[in-house]
Amino acid sequence: YLPTASYYAIKDLDTNEFIVDFDSKYTKVSCDSTGNYFDLYMNGLQPERYYKILLQTTVSGSTLVKDEDYIFKVING
Repeated sequence: YLPTASYYAIKDLDTNEFIVDFDSKYTKVSCDSTGNYFDLYMNGLQPERYYKILLQTTVSGSTLVKDEDYIFKVING
């Protein structure tokens, strides 16, 4: 499980811009008995583009950003 002060961001790999930036109110990672998760509203993302998920967490007063190449593609459906 991630620490309670954990947040996600979504980066567009074509433009290298953050579509959803880390935010302590709106991008907090949730947790239940099976692990960590977050809900993502996909309507604002462009079809046929690749995006990357980044995770930010605070451990012992240090803020860490994890880039584990969690990449997904939005497809026309």
